[in-house]
Amino acid sequence: MQQMAFSQTLGAGDYFTLAIVKLTALVIAAASGFRGGRIFPAVFIGAALGLMLHAHVETVPAAITVSCAILGLVLVVTRDGWLSLFMATVVVPDTNLLPLLCIVMLPAWLLLAGKPLLAANRHEP
Repeated sequence: MQQMAFSQTLGAGDYFTLAIVKLTALVIAAASGFRGGRIFPAVFIGAALGLMLHAHVETVPAAITVSCAILGLVLVVTRDGWLSLFMATVVVPDTNLLPLLCIVMLPAWLLLAGKPLLAANRHEP
């Protein structure tokens, strides 16, 4: 990921395309009944979106954009604040970001509290 953050060959549009392709693959896999997890694909999508945001607004450090994007996407997929915070902290190992991530997580978690999980409904024939 560090090589992608400092790469000058990929722009914001390339990272956006990468995130859309990964999101499409996740939705197709979930809709077709793939029994795999959704956490790590959400982390990869979050990393691509975070790098896109950093490429779009270069004054914001990549560590902040990537960790916040991962935190948000894992929170949307799992509805688990602790897991989201852990994943964002592990991917970007900067303990100085922990207070910022806690502040960012609170309103997002409050918006998602009580909402149903990301799941595909199956209709019996």
